[in-house]
Amino acid sequence: MRYLADRAKYALRPVSRHSATPAMALLLAVTVFTMAPPAASQTLIQNFDGGGQAVCPCFVPSERAGVVLQAPAQDYPLKILEVGIAWGSYFNGNPAQVEHSIKIYEGGLPDPGVHIFELLGPQMSDGFINAFNIDPLPGNKTIDSGPFTIAIEFFNQSSGNFYASSVVHDANGCQPGKNVVYALPGGWGDACALGVTGDWVMYAVYETVTATGVEERMVASAPAFLAPAAPNPFGGVTEAGIFLAEPGHATVAVYDVRGRRVARILDTTLGAGTHRVSWDGRDENGESLTSGVYFMRLQAAGHTQVRKLALTR
Repeated sequence: MRYLADRAKYALRPVSRHSATPAMALLLAVTVFTMAPPAASQTLIQNFDGGGQAVCPCFVPSERAGVVLQAPAQDYPLKILEVGIAWGSYFNGNPAQVEHSIKIYEGGLPDPGVHIFELLGPQMSDGFINAFNIDPLPGNKTIDSGPFTIAIEFFNQSSGNFYASSVVHDANGCQPGKNVVYALPGGWGDACALGVTGDWVMYAVYETVTATGVEERMVASAPAFLAPAAPNPFGGVTEAGIFLAEPGHATVAVYDVRGRRVARILDTTLGAGTHRVSWDGRDENGESLTSGVYFMRLQAAGHTQVRKLALTR
C-alpha cells in the first residue's frame, strides 16, 4: 500500500442498484441488492461519520482495506446480514469493476485471523455505497463475541493512478483501532498509522442470534453446521457440535492465526444428524500448544464454517 495525500473530495451518491457481472472466470457472479432501512430486529453498525469523503487510490492486488466493528455485548452472538462499501474515483464515472472478494473476519487488530466468510467477485460501482445482501448466501456469518472485521480484497491496482476507483474514507479523522489495511509487504496494520486520514466508509447490518431464531433457521437451511465450542476460552478440553443434513464426509481441523493447520480432529464419513468433536489444545504430534487464538474449521457437503477458540494455559 502506498497512501496518497487527498487531492479531491468526493460526495457519496445513493446506494448502488445493480447486479454483479464477473470479469474473470475465477470469480463468482453475485447479486448486489439495494440498501433498505434495517428492520426492527436488525442493527446497522459503522465507524464513519458525516459529510465529505476522499478516495484512496493506493492499493495493489491482494491488499485489503477494512473496518473493525464491535457491537454491544448484549447483541452477541450475531449474524451479519448485509455489508456496504463506498467506492469512488476523483473524477467519477468509471465503469463498474469486479474486485477479488469481500471477507468477514472473527477478530480485529493486530490480526483479524482467518476469514470465516468470503464473497467472491463483488462488482463495485463508482460513486456509490455498494450494498451486498449476504444473508441468503451459504457460509458462516455468525460472530460469537468481541470485535470483527469487514474487508475488501483488491484484484485491480489503483496505487499511483488518480483516475482509478477505490475505497473511500470520511473527512472527520481516523479512529485508531477501527480501520485496517493488509499491505504488501507488512501484513495487517492500523490504517491511521499508515497515514489514512479518515474512517473507511463501510458498514454492516446484523441480527442478534437467539436459540429459537436466526441460528435455528441457519441450521435448518445449511447442509452442515458447526456450533460454537464450549467452554471457550478453555484450558483443558473444549467440545463442539456438528450437524449434517445428509450423510457424507466431514473434516474438522484447527488452525493458528497465520492460517497454518495445527491439528486434525476429524476426517471421516458421518451419518446425517448431530455429532460432537473435542480438542484438548494439542497439535498433531501430541504436543501442547501455547495460549492464543485458534480457529476450528468444519468442511462438509461443500460447506465451510469456522469458529474462533481462545486457548489459555
